[in-house]
Amino acid sequence: MSTAEILWRILEKTKKLIDKSSDFKNPNIIFPLEKSIFSLSDYAYETDLKKKFPKSINYHKAIADSALKNCFDAFGITVCHNNSIDWFIDPITKKRWPQKFWGDIDYRDKTLGGVKFVWEINRLYCLFSLGIVYRITRDQKYADKILWIIKSWVKQNPYPLGINFSSGIEAGVRLANLLWALSFLKDYPFSDDDLKAIHLFVYVNAIRLKRFPSRYSSSNNHLLAEGFGLFIAGLYFPCLEGSDQWFIHGKKILEDEVSRQILSDGGSFEYSTTYLSFVFDFFLLFRFCCNKNQIEYSIELDRRLEKSCEFINSLMDKNGNIPNIGDQDSAVLVDFGLSNHENFQSILNTGSIIFGGDYLLSNKPDLKTFLITGKAIKQRIDRDIKHRLSAVKHKESGLSVIRDNVRGKEMLFVGNAMPLGMPPLYAHGHLDALSLTLTVDGKEIFIDPGTYLYHGGGKWREYFRSTAAHNTIRINGKDMTKQTGDFMFEKPYLVTKNVIEKDNHKMIWETGHDAYSKKDPFAFVERKVVWDNTQDEFTIMDIVRHKKPGFIEIFFHCHPGCEVTSIDDNFSIVNDGSTINLIYDGRLKPKILYGSDDPVAGWYSPGFNKIMKSSTIRLSGSFDTQTSFTTRIHIN
Repeated sequence: MSTAEILWRILEKTKKLIDKSSDFKNPNIIFPLEKSIFSLSDYAYETDLKKKFPKSINYHKAIADSALKNCFDAFGITVCHNNSIDWFIDPITKKRWPQKFWGDIDYRDKTLGGVKFVWEINRLYCLFSLGIVYRITRDQKYADKILWIIKSWVKQNPYPLGINFSSGIEAGVRLANLLWALSFLKDYPFSDDDLKAIHLFVYVNAIRLKRFPSRYSSSNNHLLAEGFGLFIAGLYFPCLEGSDQWFIHGKKILEDEVSRQILSDGGSFEYSTTYLSFVFDFFLLFRFCCNKNQIEYSIELDRRLEKSCEFINSLMDKNGNIPNIGDQDSAVLVDFGLSNHENFQSILNTGSIIFGGDYLLSNKPDLKTFLITGKAIKQRIDRDIKHRLSAVKHKESGLSVIRDNVRGKEMLFVGNAMPLGMPPLYAHGHLDALSLTLTVDGKEIFIDPGTYLYHGGGKWREYFRSTAAHNTIRINGKDMTKQTGDFMFEKPYLVTKNVIEKDNHKMIWETGHDAYSKKDPFAFVERKVVWDNTQDEFTIMDIVRHKKPGFIEIFFHCHPGCEVTSIDDNFSIVNDGSTINLIYDGRLKPKILYGSDDPVAGWYSPGFNKIMKSSTIRLSGSFDTQTSFTTRIHIN
């Protein structure tokens, strides 16, 4: 840490001691809610949502009905309570997180469970579902449940006690889900007790956000959640003490951060594709709130959002697949009924309306886009695969994209020359330099295996971040750099080359890194990929210059839907009719690892806390001081 960060953390520790010993006075507000809250869902009152978006509404109805029974989901784990909800029970261990000053709680305590699971339930994603189902059915029990949950939560979570105040991002997301739920209750008869509970809920969460902002090494997507939470608390609850400052501070964070957290090429500065889905929505919903309330905002925000749409569009294949690069925790801001990955298509739908780009990929009605723009997406713009050979290089993000037509089938290759992650901790980065992904005709062939778990993930956290968990090269059985914690690495590596160029009917991507030049004995590693569209074939040349003879492993991770068969000196890989052949160097020994525990390999995580078996092809062998290995990928 820098000296400035150390001093800041000392100050934060002092503030925690103050809060621990302070007696916070809660507001006793019974003012009516601001009418502008209800304008957030104006479009929901203009159409028959159930008829226009049946799949989405059925999704929300199921969640709302479960909430009526005090049943909630946390990453696939259903937790049911009796007549009252215990907001501190860990869904996995069934142990209770302590209800003491939040600064004294070790949220990394593995004996209590994985803190993300209890936080997930306390994000209160169910509130949106309850609100929209009330809007559709006019059945007051759904709106009543929103207020019942809010009263239960504020009663058990007095500031500053409990695990639910330990992370600012959780408070920001909670406020967003409350706000959008309330927007559907325009005709609800709020009692004085209802209004008191709502304002108290907003107050305690906003106080946490204002007093303890994320800064320095912590100023990643958490800071956006904090800024957004303060902005909406200040804008929509002006009767609360401090609301003016919340509004000003929150708006400044979002306007300042957009040009930092979204790179100039549209990618995420945390070098995670799926976090871009999460981050984009903070700025999108901020923009929406500003427009609804005639509030001016920085024009740079629109520029960066439009660049993000272009970035996402370039990485997405015809079926909406996008490489799962870096950490993935399935996070969404407001639960509009879209997963983190599904949200990418919604982003492009919304972007096509706001910015006028030809991004539309989905022929399915998109509830989120409708609620934001008032327009239901019905048309679909198919990718033009008649063209031959195009490429995009995202310089700042470090990704190179080759798209081509193979006998009428779309081929999409993404080469990864990203930095490790956001310095100085590189928290959400993976050791994936020089890796690649490949889809053919919208079917995923070579993939990034994902993330699976965060806190307390043990061997799984280590594996899914490792060099061996990516379609790249490992030397002497060592990671590119050492993992020193669940969210830290020892030393970053430097990508030394990242070039893409066209040569007639060929596209050439060259990249390299210095990770192994820092180890003993040192090695320099480079990868050259040539796509020849006259042969429908990739040639991958992996070049190693080493001080001494060593051992190399080259990994190819296949989507779980792939059937992998060994035939002589190559592999046949088939996914739902899309077929490729992987022809490897005869000096390397091939092995298929499927759901293996020793070594850990052959696993795929489609989302947080989700894991399934898949096939990993490992090519391994010894090499001399300077060697080049060639692998060919032929698309049938």
